[in-house]
Amino acid sequence: MKIQNIRQSLHHEEAQTRTVKTAAQAWLSSLCAEYPIALTLTLKQSISHATAKGTTQKKISRLDCERIAQRFIQKLNQQVFGHSAKRYGKHLNFLVVLEGERTSKNLHLHMAIGNIPSHVKINEIDTLVTKAKSLVEDIDEQHKVDIADSGWMEYITKECGRHDTENVLWQLK
Repeated sequence: MKIQNIRQSLHHEEAQTRTVKTAAQAWLSSLCAEYPIALTLTLKQSISHATAKGTTQKKISRLDCERIAQRFIQKLNQQVFGHSAKRYGKHLNFLVVLEGERTSKNLHLHMAIGNIPSHVKINEIDTLVTKAKSLVEDIDEQHKVDIADSGWMEYITKECGRHDTENVLWQLK
C-alpha cells in the first residue's frame, strides 16, 4: 500500500470520530500475521564526527535514526538474502517506529519484520540481527528479537499522537 493511500485511510477513519492513533493501531494490528518478528534496537545517543580540528560529539536526531534504520535494513537484507538482496531486489518487509522523540526516553527503534523466506528458521533471526547490527556503527549493543503477537503493533505505536503518526517511519521498507 502506498503512503498516500495509508494517510487517506487514516484521515478517513479520523472523520469517523476515531483518533489517528487508534485507526493506525487497528490497521497495523490487522497486518500482524504478515510481520511475525518483533525487534527492538537500542541506539547510541551521540555520534562522533571527525573534523580537521578533532572529533566532536553530536546528539542523534530523527534524521540520524532514519539513516541508521535504513542502513540496518540494508545489512539485514544482505544477511538473509545474500547477493540476491542487491542483484534481484529481494528484501524483508519492515515496519519501523522511532520511540523516544516525544518523551524523555533514549531514542530507539521498534520494528516489525515480515516476508521471512522459508529457508530462514525463526531461531536463526537473532544471529542474523547480531551480524547485521555489527555492520552498523551507531547501533548499541542491546537488542531484543521476539515473536510478534497481536499486541506488538499497539505497543510500538504507543507514542503516536492523537492526530498524527509521525514517529512511524513509513518511508522505510
